[in-house]
Amino acid sequence: MVAFAPKLRIGERHMSPNNIYRSNAQDCLRMAKAAADERDRPFWLTLAQSWLRLAEHAARGGDEVETHERPVSSGRH
Repeated sequence: MVAFAPKLRIGERHMSPNNIYRSNAQDCLRMAKAAADERDRPFWLTLAQSWLRLAEHAARGGDEVETHERPVSSGRH
């Protein structure tokens, strides 16, 4: 399996997060298509789908990070 590290390309310094996420998804689709081992394709397709979900979230204005963790108590009551 080839390691994948999302990165900005030359000229993309001012791309919106939405466009960066979509670009990363396209990279993953290319990796899925080029995968020598057919067993690697689901990984790349799942990763592409995750990037597209992030792009959709960013397009809706979801800049904040979502978490399902409970807030940490300050210890004061």
